Amino acid sequence: MEYWIVYDLATGAELYPGSGMPGTAAYQQPPEGAGIVVVPQAVVAQQPRDLGALKAALILGVDNDAERARAAIITALPGQVGTYVLKEAAARAWLADNGASTAMLQPEATARGMTIAALAAEVIANAEAWAQLSGAIEGMRYAAKARIAAAATIGAIVEAAVIDWSVLNAPAA
Repeated sequence: MEYWIVYDLATGAELYPGSGMPGTAAYQQPPEGAGIVVVPQAVVAQQPRDLGALKAALILGVDNDAERARAAIITALPGQVGTYVLKEAAARAWLADNGASTAMLQPEATARGMTIAALAAEVIANAEAWAQLSGAIEGMRYAAKARIAAAATIGAIVEAAVIDWSVLNAPAA
């Protein structure tokens, strides 16, 4: 079963709940000035509504959205993330001491027809760019979580969970 609540966009107050087979909420036509949010069953199981369960579900959604934002920028597989960390450490070590091991860098440099120096510089530049983007994602994620926690109505909770991830693709000012 899928559960939803139709709410007033202006006040955030509940208008009425609904339920149906999974995917049914997408076909509902809320009245003018109303929104609809799919909620866990625990939210509609009692009166007053369990807004804590709604907040928890939307916070999980924010975390999942943040992971999708990361995955749009990097190859977000556990082994690949570990490889990025190892490459950055190897690049920084080699730039600090050209006698450091190149075991992590040499195969890629050879495959790409690059010098170790060029690859190390690229790896460090990518790591620094990723640190900026990753920090922005974390800031957006935690700001949304704080807004959700502070929200008091269904509508305000739903609105608090909305994040414009497209700003990550905007050119730097």
